[in-house]
Amino acid sequence: MMMKRGFCILLLLTMGGFSNAQQKEEDEFSIAVIPDTQYYTAEKNGGKKEMFTAQTEWIVKNAAKENIRYVIHLGDISEDGEKFPQQWVNAAASMYLLEKPQAGYPQGIPYGMAVGNHDQTKSQYPLSGKTDQYNKYFGIEHFKGKKWYGGHYGDNNDSHYDLFEAGGIKFISIFLEYDSYGEDIEGMNKWASQLLEKYSDRKAILVSHSIIHFNKTTGTNKKGFPKFSKQAQRVFDRLKSYPNVMLTLSGHVGDNGEGYRQDGYAGNIIRSFLSDYQSRPNGGHGLMRLMKFSKSKDLISVRTFSPYTGEEEKDADSEFTLPWFHHTNVARYHDYDNDQHTDIAFFSRGVWKIAGQPDIAFGKEGDIPAPADYNGDGKTELAVFRPSEGKFYLQGGEVVTLGQAGDIPVCGDYDGDGFAEVAVYRPATLTWYFDGLDSIRFGHKNGIPVPADYDGDGMLDVGVFRTDNSLWQTSLGNIPLQVKHIPGDIPVPGDYDGDGRAEMAVFRPSTGEWIIDRFKEPVKLGKEGDIPVPGNYFRDGKTYPAVYRDGKIYLENGHTITANQGKITELVK
Repeated sequence: MMMKRGFCILLLLTMGGFSNAQQKEEDEFSIAVIPDTQYYTAEKNGGKKEMFTAQTEWIVKNAAKENIRYVIHLGDISEDGEKFPQQWVNAAASMYLLEKPQAGYPQGIPYGMAVGNHDQTKSQYPLSGKTDQYNKYFGIEHFKGKKWYGGHYGDNNDSHYDLFEAGGIKFISIFLEYDSYGEDIEGMNKWASQLLEKYSDRKAILVSHSIIHFNKTTGTNKKGFPKFSKQAQRVFDRLKSYPNVMLTLSGHVGDNGEGYRQDGYAGNIIRSFLSDYQSRPNGGHGLMRLMKFSKSKDLISVRTFSPYTGEEEKDADSEFTLPWFHHTNVARYHDYDNDQHTDIAFFSRGVWKIAGQPDIAFGKEGDIPAPADYNGDGKTELAVFRPSEGKFYLQGGEVVTLGQAGDIPVCGDYDGDGFAEVAVYRPATLTWYFDGLDSIRFGHKNGIPVPADYDGDGMLDVGVFRTDNSLWQTSLGNIPLQVKHIPGDIPVPGDYDGDGRAEMAVFRPSTGEWIIDRFKEPVKLGKEGDIPVPGNYFRDGKTYPAVYRDGKIYLENGHTITANQGKITELVK
């Protein structure tokens, strides 16, 4: 962030938002998710088999409209395992509706099903328990002729995988049987890891009946990620290193019914979703989910509804939008409208000018802008730091008391929960202060704060750039950028190679060069007086060098963006 008197350029950080506005039909697609149906098939606790049938009938009817490319059942198909075969007759009557051929789906709509603890006789044991009824109706013989069916683990279909394509992307979905006591966890993990290696070109969805618990606070977009189940923790620890893993889906936890968490590892963000409504009235009254994926917008949108009752759940647990591939810490620089690219914005005397939006009065003269994604939805919210009061004012009305005159706002997600923390760096004491987290004493008298996710774990690392010797010091250790120190260099860390980890980088106005870690040659761009505004202007998840000068943003290869009062008017060469 560079500031002048009465003027501040906040956000010009993403070289990719100016692609063709025409969106291909296959750009957006959906995956339908059916949570625990045990009380529908058992017709227990007010549940009816017609509720299950209404779900699959809706999917069939809306497959073309919603571009539904795959259906996932989260397990606990039945209530009593082997005890009452009629429950499996009811399940088959509902699920087999998906197999009816229709335009665009010659073998029906592809689907896969998880085995839950209620589907096992000797519940929770994948080896010593029985799943004969599941395999009678949804076994190897039933699926082996399906185009999407990939194969199975062991001698039955309790754990299996599917292969499908959607939006021009290849996917593998891996279903892991419920195993609460670790009877076969190592064998299943080894099998899944072999699949992830074999199909490394496919984005992977891991499905198991129990993966996460529900959020402790109401609303998916609230602080407080739920814990992994015991089985899921072992699965995650084993499989998190595979960069093609993108999602996990689960049910099982019906007390609250909904949950979300995200985890970063080596630049990859894995998002986990829980949905289970069995503990609601009438066994869940037919609630299910539709997850819509947009490749061009890099978003996942979740809708929760019941085709049986016609109800829609609109709370933040049930209807929400999140980034898909790219984490806000690295790839989304001040994206105010969740369209996957940086927006041009100015702040002056309490007025915000954001590209494509009316002016917004928020703050006052003397405030320091501190925009960030404070509610975890992938969008940047307005915020200001008022040094005279030692307070932060957030767009949603929240006021956080933190800081004092002379402090530098460094807000961001330091604990990896998807929500930016209000934070300041105090040069006088070389201390970082966070709202809700312990303070850290880390810095240098000649240091400029440069927090960024340098190791790709989804959490910002504290760091400073020393203006006296160009040395980078972070919580990961001292990191030399291997450049000759020249006074006037400006630190511009960012994810310049798109691997999910921020690179150290400096803009050198004296020579018009960008020197980026691990880049063989400097990038020639800019001159004295330019303001560096790197960003993902081409929506590809990479940071690109850019500078602001006299109302224009200059990019590589002669491209420029003309900004008129904060609105993008052209991208030309």
